[in-house]
Amino acid sequence: MADLRSEYNSCLYHAGAALARSLHRLAVAHFHPVGITPTMGFILLTARVAPGVSITDLGTVHLLDSSTISRAVDKLAADRYIVRANEAKVVQVFLTPDGERKAAEAESAWQNLQLEYRLLLGEGEARWLAEKTAKADEVLRKYR
Repeated sequence: MADLRSEYNSCLYHAGAALARSLHRLAVAHFHPVGITPTMGFILLTARVAPGVSITDLGTVHLLDSSTISRAVDKLAADRYIVRANEAKVVQVFLTPDGERKAAEAESAWQNLQLEYRLLLGEGEARWLAEKTAKADEVLRKYR
């Protein structure tokens, strides 16, 4: 069985998907006490530094489909962490005071997530892996 595992782990798709699942579990563990998903946390963080950011721009920044962003924004609005404003058919996102507090909690969760995987992988390895992964993703997205 070890030979099969090493054969599949030499496949970028297989290894990348496994890494994504492991990182997702780690992120969920850090964001769960905050009461939001990692995606919701990153939306709050982005709205905090870019008030009025559009759903389209959130999708671009976080490399997610607009429908995924919209579902998360719907949940954040229902919890009164954000308000939406329509400006010429563009939906903009603004934090509420509760959203500001939740964004601070999300910032802490994100920092703790990064600290944990850097401790586990090593600072240099984590940075190298993130840079290589982002570069590979950029190349692959051009040809889809």
